[in-house]
Amino acid sequence: MFSKKKAKVTELTAPGQEKKGCCISKMCCTARPQTKEAIMGGLTFLGMFGPKKIRPHIQHLLAVIAIATFVIKAIRPGRKDETA
Repeated sequence: MFSKKKAKVTELTAPGQEKKGCCISKMCCTARPQTKEAIMGGLTFLGMFGPKKIRPHIQHLLAVIAIATFVIKAIRPGRKDETA
């Protein structure tokens, strides 16, 4: 009834180019930005409306994440615009 045709395998990078791997873990390269935003939103919600015993801990965690993100963005050199 249906013919089985296999899709061609294509590479996302050029054949001669090596694939760049993540030095910390492979999860950070595969996680989508929506997932990270959802996690941060959930932590923010728990920091404001969560149980009273864990609120300070979650707020402290969010502060540490914010400071670490700021330091990392400040240390990294800005990306050069290659379209110009």
